[in-house]
Amino acid sequence: MNKQTPEVTEEQVIDLRSYLKILHKRRLLIILVTLLFLLTGGILSFFVLPPGYEAGTLLLVTQAADKQQVVNQGNDTGSVVNTVSRIPVLTMNTYVGQIKSEALLQRVIDKLQLGERGYTARTLAGQIRAATAKDSNLIEVIVSGSDPNLAADVANTLSSEFLELISEKNREQMERSVKFMQDQQAITEKDLSKAVEELRKFNSEPRGIAYLEQEFTARSQDLNRYQTELGQGRVEMQQMLAAKASLEESLAATQKTITTQKYDQLQGKVVRSEEINPAYTALTEKLNEKKMALAEKEAQMAAAQEVAAGLKNQVDQIQAELASKRAGQERLQAEVKRLEGTRNLLADKTTQTQIARSIDLGNTSLVVVSPAMAPVEPVRPKKKLNMAMAFVLGLMASVMLAFVLEYLDNTIKTPEDVARHLELPVLGTIPAAKQF
Repeated sequence: MNKQTPEVTEEQVIDLRSYLKILHKRRLLIILVTLLFLLTGGILSFFVLPPGYEAGTLLLVTQAADKQQVVNQGNDTGSVVNTVSRIPVLTMNTYVGQIKSEALLQRVIDKLQLGERGYTARTLAGQIRAATAKDSNLIEVIVSGSDPNLAADVANTLSSEFLELISEKNREQMERSVKFMQDQQAITEKDLSKAVEELRKFNSEPRGIAYLEQEFTARSQDLNRYQTELGQGRVEMQQMLAAKASLEESLAATQKTITTQKYDQLQGKVVRSEEINPAYTALTEKLNEKKMALAEKEAQMAAAQEVAAGLKNQVDQIQAELASKRAGQERLQAEVKRLEGTRNLLADKTTQTQIARSIDLGNTSLVVVSPAMAPVEPVRPKKKLNMAMAFVLGLMASVMLAFVLEYLDNTIKTPEDVARHLELPVLGTIPAAKQF
């Protein structure tokens, strides 16, 4: 391993020397090609390539929604533009994308009369770059061109037209929102009038809620009275039944007749006779009276129960009808209340949006932080960079050309070429003879 290392190093040194010999041999070619590239780069940079200028402007995006929240702090009805009435909040990338829109570029062309110079929206878009600064709400707009004043004018006009375009879009959104809410308010007013009329007709019906409530109260009082009478009648019947049972027991215990002894002077003896017991007769009369009274009470109770059942049926019917009427009335009242709330909300939103439109709140989404100034020095071509690149490219191309020519050259010119190519020792050389 140690014996091979010197051989490898010697071969590498020999190869490096051969490369250096080739470069030395072709030095004139390398110098000429490099100078040719350098001269071509200088001519292109200083005389051929037109100068290019860049003018830039800086825009600050202040979201309109944030400002609306500041305006509407403490307002319980919500922000000025909520749901259908809100101004669209755009992202930074959306703003950047709109800067190069065809409609905006056409407005710039028309304002600066660039159409006479052959500009179109497509050609103008190729000269504009827009990007957002990292972690900020700043948009940098750069316009390039051969005329510094025109580049500055295009940048400033583009910024102003972009601000105006965004403001117009916001105002159009507000106009559509106001019109939409006004149309909805008119529809709601119509529905509200219809609902109020239905509620009025419902309340003016012959058997309305007030009438049914009075009827229900009266029938309920009658029913309560009859139920009270039935309760009292049952107590009285129990008492009468108990009295009847007591009379029947007393009657059963009393003899119907009694035997009396009486001395008959005519016959001169004691005569026995049976007579009806007055107590028995009295008890019988009382029992009959009690039975008649009990029969009358039973008939009275039956009539009262029939009347109470009829009243109960009427009360149930009135209660069912009253519940239905109340449900209908509550439904109509809830509909009226809902429509009134919707009308008030739409009126409030319409007023707020009109106020926002009157103070031109849509114009606060973009602000020009730094307008464009006409550049003094061109940014293109970069002469020093072009010359350096031409020098490097020329040097690389000349070195490659030198090695290619050396590789293609298979002629023998020196004794070293004989030893290298033919692997034969050189015994001698014949010098070139001069002709006399």
